[in-house]
Amino acid sequence: MEKKEIMDTRLENRVRQYRKDGGLSQKALAELLGVSRQAIHAIESGAQIPSTSLGLRMARVFGCAVEDVFRLVADPGIRARLAPSAPGSGTGSRVALGRVDGRLVAHRIAPHGWTAADGILGEIDGDEAAVQPLADIGNLDHNVLVAGCAPILGALAHRVGQRYSDARLTWLRAGNGRALDLLKRRMVHVAGLHLSVENGDGDAAAAGQRALPGRRLVVANLTRWRQGLVLPAGNPLGIESGADLLRAGLRVVRREAGSGAHDLAVGLAAAQGSDVPTGGPRAGGHGDVARLVRMGLADVGIAIEGAALAEGLDFIPLSDERFDLIIPAALSEEAPVSRLLDALDDPGFRTEISHLPGYDGSQSGHVTTVEAA
Repeated sequence: MEKKEIMDTRLENRVRQYRKDGGLSQKALAELLGVSRQAIHAIESGAQIPSTSLGLRMARVFGCAVEDVFRLVADPGIRARLAPSAPGSGTGSRVALGRVDGRLVAHRIAPHGWTAADGILGEIDGDEAAVQPLADIGNLDHNVLVAGCAPILGALAHRVGQRYSDARLTWLRAGNGRALDLLKRRMVHVAGLHLSVENGDGDAAAAGQRALPGRRLVVANLTRWRQGLVLPAGNPLGIESGADLLRAGLRVVRREAGSGAHDLAVGLAAAQGSDVPTGGPRAGGHGDVARLVRMGLADVGIAIEGAALAEGLDFIPLSDERFDLIIPAALSEEAPVSRLLDALDDPGFRTEISHLPGYDGSQSGHVTTVEAA
């Protein structure tokens, strides 16, 4: 039998305890309140919920606040599919929640608290978990789960939440490979990936078709950017090209397999007949790469130009790329996902992108429909 997603809730009361503490029989309490003894029995057993007026009169008889007599039992929680942990999210208990194809999905979020949690993990049973919601679970139907590595997804999330009452967006940090895997598993609504501009949206469409064969898709452009080498200000080691990543002793920031940065590093190393360096610190995203270099914990890393500029670092471009959002077409036609596309096509959003160094919003909001493969 399928497990119930939402557990039952009930009103808990302490009428019997207060009545006995006051030395009252059910009949005596009923006479004081002007109701039948059967009504008192039904309330004490939980079979009947008293009216607001009766509850207040009971509290007055007992000499206490109504909240002392009646309270809602804490919601024992909901059940959700639990997504595999992302690099850097650890095994914390805070999760983001959303409903994908009719089922709730929980994603662990990083422990630093920059992203507000929708719930707290309880008991885990395989790939499912009990979750204690932190707000009205009805609002979870409005949450669009977007997996991708573009920092500007944070700005898009803010714009969606600000503009619409029936939609919000949660950005789940993920490289290309993980984002597509989550979309394939139906654990997110949208997957973001960045690929070379050479084939327009063709590469993104092909990647989406491989992940979701037989499904009609929408490819929406978020932005264009350049990816390359992030270096300390002044480039003290005189690094000039991707080939320099193979210098002996160089501390090169590592990214997870499947991320766009890792794929670029693999290609650069393969062109020199070598493997990707493995001796440097690991980063979970473009911003992390830039911070590690700025703090002197790494000599170089691969990230987007915007991340380098934000930290006051030097940058050597290696690849012109476009960042696209892959969305199942059926989801794109209904709120809340359709709200994301509306916000993406908003002139205000494109204007905002144009004022962010390292981003190109000239094609933001451009949508292509990809028929089922």
